[in-house]
Amino acid sequence: MKISRFYKIIALWLAVCTLACLAAVTVTNCPAKAEGGLGYTGSFSFKTFEIPQGSSINPSNVNVVVINYKNESIGINITSQCPAGVSVTLSEENFELDPGSSKTINVVMIDVSEDAVPGDYELSITAEAYKTGVGGFQTLESGRITASLKITGESATVSVQTVSPDGIPVPARIRLFKIIGSSKVEFAYSDTGLLDATVSPGSYVAEGYVGGKLLDEESFDIAAGETKTISLTVETIYFYHFAVLEYFNSDTGELAYVEIQYTVKNVYEEVDDASILLEVTLDGEPLEQKTIAPPNRLTLDGVNGVWEYTPLEGWKSGDYGFKLILKIGDEVYTYSTEKQLDVTGGASGSGSNTPLIIGIICAVVILAAIGLYLLYRKRKTKDAKPVNKKNKEETKPKQ
Repeated sequence: MKISRFYKIIALWLAVCTLACLAAVTVTNCPAKAEGGLGYTGSFSFKTFEIPQGSSINPSNVNVVVINYKNESIGINITSQCPAGVSVTLSEENFELDPGSSKTINVVMIDVSEDAVPGDYELSITAEAYKTGVGGFQTLESGRITASLKITGESATVSVQTVSPDGIPVPARIRLFKIIGSSKVEFAYSDTGLLDATVSPGSYVAEGYVGGKLLDEESFDIAAGETKTISLTVETIYFYHFAVLEYFNSDTGELAYVEIQYTVKNVYEEVDDASILLEVTLDGEPLEQKTIAPPNRLTLDGVNGVWEYTPLEGWKSGDYGFKLILKIGDEVYTYSTEKQLDVTGGASGSGSNTPLIIGIICAVVILAAIGLYLLYRKRKTKDAKPVNKKNKEETKPKQ
């Protein structure tokens, strides 16, 4: 009986421990919920950031999620709490949440000034719920999540670029991770194919993506004061050549149209439904986007193309930007670098020959006038009657 009772006690103790563990797991994986119906979670929670003095990071997948569990709409104000010399930039700071809805706020940048004191700190982001009504502004409740920050006094410089197998720079997404213990912590990213970052000494991994696929990666160590350049070779589909050529009206000297020339190389695989779009901006603002190569099969031979472009509303003074986009189906796969064209004087290009034409016309008019004048003088001299010297003497009075 004593043994049976002993086993019962052991079994009860194990059951209690199991329930406690399940409860702990459930609490850990559920979003925090403040009293009154505000929930908050996100990948920012429990992150560890290591940033040297005088540098910043712009992680691509660090965020805070706010959830409204209430049965009414509420306003949300997001703020960050940082040590001296540190600032956090958020994608949004003030918005309204409908009942049962949620909002994801991205951490755009964490900046550490040169005056920040090295050490270990806590970063926190607070979500405060409020509503406005007849009684004015009323704060309802708030909640926060935290992350760890280590500011280091030593730094190094790393430059990462994505290139094609033949060494041509290729736009791609670059993600830079620092190895901290057994974890990969994202340090910086770039969507242009070029990433320059000031980093703390340690071990890193640089990854290159095109079309959402990892195409190359490289691990490396970097010491304090060291500068390192990393090239990631991406075997992919890319714009090997892209040019914008100007053509002017021979009569007015004004810009008539531009010729878009491009070459697409494919060292990845044959794809169906590939199309090319031209995106045009004016002074940094979107102007128009049009398909210049309709959906078709793209083989390993690649493709060349030429397209003449004139704005729908004619050329205007300003800075035009031209970029090619390659889509596979409905998804953007890659794009070219942007080409700039400065149009001044209403539509006149820098290669205008208007002054030359005006000069030639003026010279022809002047030469014609001189010729007509000389011809007139010659004919006038010829038509004049000669004076008879003898008759002239006879007419003189006698002395």
